[in-house]
Amino acid sequence: MGGFLTPDPAVEKWVRMRESTNKYFRWNSRNLGFVGVLGLVIPAGIYYLADQNQNRFHWAAQGPSRKVAATEEQEDA
Repeated sequence: MGGFLTPDPAVEKWVRMRESTNKYFRWNSRNLGFVGVLGLVIPAGIYYLADQNQNRFHWAAQGPSRKVAATEEQEDA
């Protein structure tokens, strides 16, 4: 029913590398760059945009004005 699976040497090498990253990991400029961008710059940028736009929209003022509706009713009477 099922065929015999032969292990791919490239996949096996990748698995061995993934299992031993804690032994061979070293900080270098590339790693620090990734940590700086993904861990500091992007969250700081999102915070800055959220802080700048926090009070820009007034969602309570989007509904119909009651004074306009009241004056229309009074004109009809």
